[in-house]
Amino acid sequence: MRSKGEDRMRKLQVELGESSATKPSRVVSGVRRPDESAMDLIQRISVHIPGNAEEKRGFDFFLRYTAAELSGYYDSSFWEKLILAASAQKPSLRHAIIAIGALHEDFSRKRLAPLTPSAEDQKTQFALSQYAKAMGALRRSLSSGKEELFTALMSCILFVCFDSLRGWFESAMVHLQSGLRILRDLRRSSKGNHIIEDNILPLFTRLSIQSIIYVDTKSTYDQTGFARQLIDVSGEEITISEEFKSLEEARNALNQAANGLFRVFYMCDGDLPVVLQPIESLAVFNKYTSQLSLWNLAFEKFMVSKNKVLTSREVQGAALLKLHHTTAKIMAGVHPGMSDMRPVFEAVNAEKFLEYLDDFQVIVNLSRSLIAAAEQDAENGKPPLTFGSDLGLIGPLYYVCINCSTISIRRTAMELLLQCPRREGMWNSVLITRMIQQYWELEARHEESQEMGVEVDEFGFPVLFRDTFDRRSVHLAYFGRPTEMNTTGVSHFPLPEPLPEVAPPEPVRSPPSLGLRSDPATHGDTPRQDLAAEALAVLEGAVAQEQE
Repeated sequence: MRSKGEDRMRKLQVELGESSATKPSRVVSGVRRPDESAMDLIQRISVHIPGNAEEKRGFDFFLRYTAAELSGYYDSSFWEKLILAASAQKPSLRHAIIAIGALHEDFSRKRLAPLTPSAEDQKTQFALSQYAKAMGALRRSLSSGKEELFTALMSCILFVCFDSLRGWFESAMVHLQSGLRILRDLRRSSKGNHIIEDNILPLFTRLSIQSIIYVDTKSTYDQTGFARQLIDVSGEEITISEEFKSLEEARNALNQAANGLFRVFYMCDGDLPVVLQPIESLAVFNKYTSQLSLWNLAFEKFMVSKNKVLTSREVQGAALLKLHHTTAKIMAGVHPGMSDMRPVFEAVNAEKFLEYLDDFQVIVNLSRSLIAAAEQDAENGKPPLTFGSDLGLIGPLYYVCINCSTISIRRTAMELLLQCPRREGMWNSVLITRMIQQYWELEARHEESQEMGVEVDEFGFPVLFRDTFDRRSVHLAYFGRPTEMNTTGVSHFPLPEPLPEVAPPEPVRSPPSLGLRSDPATHGDTPRQDLAAEALAVLEGAVAQEQE
């Protein structure tokens, strides 16, 4: 016999389902916003959610703040409807939601101060205890044979998010790969399930894309295995039309192309030239490089026809898509051709990146505009979108800092990373800036040794900076270490010791003033009266540059 509380919860779930089915969310250029009645129902769920006062408060924090942050600029139906409704009856989902909300609250309060076991306070411990409860509830239901695979799949999504945001990268990858296997089996047994195809599959694609920072530290064998997993769950190919109908369509098409390119990078053996790489990787590379070009044409037409009706948040979402496309274009462009007989790691060198200085500047300009908008949103009490599970600004800015040869562009990219602490899945801005500083330190040491005539090869020629090798050594130090076991039963990643700030070395001789202080010429006090208009202007400038 069900209790009155369970009856109330069931009634709310039914009403929420009917509200979603009969009262469509308001749609502006393809971005859904929950109608007021649906939000009211979700808020009533938080009141009747099982648990003590602290758990109810944690759930409410997720509802009011975290769901919007995780949704970002785009479709919010998974985070603000689907997962919340399911969590009303599934303890594993409910406790995981509370854990992520507590982690978000802790992040908001500390502004991303490095987390170490000795510094964990009450809020952090509460998040860890909720995470442990979520895993325990899922294990019990699975062992009893009563749990649905769909619930296990959504639990994997939440576990990946928590582990990534917490810094437990190895554990996050275990859950991501488990989720990919469940997703593969569900898609085979439930063909045409629109929730899986429209909500779950794109979300796993995005989680896979942001994991590149960890996957890139693994062996070629492991990377190839992950690429095979991604192929197994690939959805029906999105055909890119002449013009995108919505921002969401543009987002999914870009993620498809980026995911395809990353699979190629995972399958490539850096010690071999392109001509000796697997034949299938060459075909996949050509396919998705072509898709990037088609995407840009469709996106340009979309912006021309829709820019006057886009909301400020949608303009920011469009700017982020353009930023990601520009980064992917550079990554594809520097990949060596069939005629280059050098190993891939040697062929992708600084000279290749010189062709993309304008694109690096586009990434910096768009990032600056988005960060300014985020700061203004925070001042106005709106979600600043600095806490999410998807790839955002950190990855592209890191790419600029590591690969751009122009000192002013690199320095501005670093300033932007330092200006707005943020956490985007596995991408922690504090951790990433330390990686960049260590890499710059290696560059500076190499230049110093060359000037002193210390480092020469066996024939007496200067030794070139081992760009790929040395960058990988820094990368491994932060993301490739063996993990220690935390008391909650999941991996805990220890942060390296803090590094002193190091400015990027000049590619040419110049005065030694290379600090990381804000430079008014590159990072001044932009008036904020109309940041939406500024973001749109920057985006239109980037689009115009592509057309030239």
